[in-house]
Amino acid sequence: MKAIKTLLFCFTAASIISCDNDNDPTNNVCDTGYVSTLITNAFSTANGYDDMETMDLETHEYTIQINADGEICSVGYQNPSTYTGGYTMTITNTTSNTSYSGVHTFSQTTLDYQSITPVLVNNGDIINVKRTILPGYTLLNQTIGRLLRPSNYNDVPYPITQGNVVFLSSNFYGTGGPIPDFAQPYIALGFKVN
Repeated sequence: MKAIKTLLFCFTAASIISCDNDNDPTNNVCDTGYVSTLITNAFSTANGYDDMETMDLETHEYTIQINADGEICSVGYQNPSTYTGGYTMTITNTTSNTSYSGVHTFSQTTLDYQSITPVLVNNGDIINVKRTILPGYTLLNQTIGRLLRPSNYNDVPYPITQGNVVFLSSNFYGTGGPIPDFAQPYIALGFKVN
C-alpha cells in the first residue's frame, strides 16, 4: 500500500510540475536558434546568398511575420571586426504596438545572445527588428554589420517563408539611405513558443 501511495504521489507531482498546454517540454525555454536557423536556411549559399560584413549605415533592420504564439525572449548579434562598442537593439511588435529597446554590446567572434524583456507575439504578428549603432563611433566602417546578400547583387526577393517565419523586408539608413531590401541583416531572435 505504501508503494502505491508513493507512486500516486510521484505521478501527481510529475503532472503538476510538467503542466503545459501542449505537453511539449521543449517549448519552456528561450530557443536562441529559432530565428538564426531560419535566417541561415533561407539565405544560404545554396539559395544564392553571400554572408558578409558590409553596409556602412547606422541602422540595419528587417521585418518578419511570426506564425506562432509565444514571446521573443533574446536578441543575438555579432559585432563586426571593426567595432567593439554598443548598439540600441529594438524589437517592435507592430501588430500589438509593444516593444523592447535596450543597449547591448556583442562578441566580435561569435553570434552572442542576450536576454531581453519579453515581447509577446500572437500567431501572425508583424515584428520589426533593428540595431542602431550608438552615437560616438569615429569611423564610418564601424557602422557595417553582418548580412546575407544575394550573390547576383539583386535586391532580396521578399517575402521569403521559412518555417513559421515570413521575412517581409529589410532596410538600411542613417548617414545615408534608406536602402530597402539590399540584404538580410543577421540579427537573431530567441523565441519561446507557447
